[in-house]
This record gives sequence, structure tokens and C-alpha cells, in this order.
Amino acid sequence: MQPAIQQVIRALAEDGRAGALGIAEHAVDAYLAGAPTAGDRALSLDILVRDLASLRGIAPHLAAFIGRVETYVAGLSQPALGRAA
Repeated sequence: MQPAIQQVIRALAEDGRAGALGIAEHAVDAYLAGAPTAGDRALSLDILVRDLASLRGIAPHLAAFIGRVETYVAGLSQPALGRAA
């Protein structure tokens, strides 16, 4: 069983190693890859955003790292420019 995404992100933030943000982004991508439909992906994104906000409240000392992950997630939820509707 995989750990919850917020636990992975917290562990990466607390570790502080070089490349931790890239690993967190990969973890987010893997988490979202488990969503079989567009609706499931949208729901997973919503849950992830709320989990990150909760993590920010629980561990405010990690706010900078969490903010960078939130920025990455926000970019994923934006429609690609130039994509046909």
C-alpha cells in the first residue's frame, strides 16, 4: 500500500534534499495517473489541493515547499493552451 500523497510531500519537504521538488512533482503525477476518467482526475486534483492546504496548516514551517507543489498542481489543472475544445 502506498502512503498518502500528503505524507509523501511532507516527508520530501522535511528531508530538504536537492531534487525533492522534482520527486514531489513526480509523486503528484503518479497520484493523478491513478484516476481513470477526467472526472476522477478533477476530483483527485480537488482532494490534493485540500490536502496540501491542510498540510500547510499542520506544518507551517514547510509552507514554502508546499507552495511550490501547489503551484505545480495549479498548472496541471489549467487547460492546455491551443487545445481544441
